[in-house]
Amino acid sequence: MYFDETAWVAVAFIIFIALIWKKASNAIVSILDNRSLLIHNELNEAKSLKEEALEELRKSLQTQKQVSEEAENIIRDAKETAKKIQEEAYSKSSDLIKRKEEQAKQKIIALETDAIKNIKKITGNVIIESSKIYIEANIDKKENVNLITKSSNEIKSSLLV
Repeated sequence: MYFDETAWVAVAFIIFIALIWKKASNAIVSILDNRSLLIHNELNEAKSLKEEALEELRKSLQTQKQVSEEAENIIRDAKETAKKIQEEAYSKSSDLIKRKEEQAKQKIIALETDAIKNIKKITGNVIIESSKIYIEANIDKKENVNLITKSSNEIKSSLLV
C-alpha cells in the first residue's frame, strides 16, 4: 500500500494532534480545575462576607434600637425633671410671694400702729397745752391747787387698781 503525500501529511497531522492532545489535555484540565477551585473559593468567600454583612446589619439594627430606646428614656427623664423643676419653682415663688405679702402687711400694721401712737402723742400734747392755756386763763391759784390734788388722787387710785 502506497499512500500519496497528502495521505502521509494527513496521518502525520492526526498523530501530531493526538500527541498534542495527550499533553495539552492534562494542562487544559489542570487549568480548568484550578479555575474551578478559584471560582469555588471566591463563591465561599462571597457567602461568608454576605453572612458577616448580615450579622453586622443585625448588630447595627439592634444597636440603633437600643440607642433609640435610650434616647427616648433620656427625653422622658428630662421632661419629668423639667416638670419637677417647674413645680418646685412655682412652689418656691408662691412661698416667696406669700412671705413678701405677710412682711408688707406687718410693715403696714407697724406703720399704722406708729401713726396712731404719734397721733395720740400729738393729741395728748395738744390737749395738755390747751388745758394749760385754759387753766392759766380761767382758773385761779386756789382752784388750781385743788384740781392738781384731785387729779393726783385719781391717778394714784387708777395706778393702785
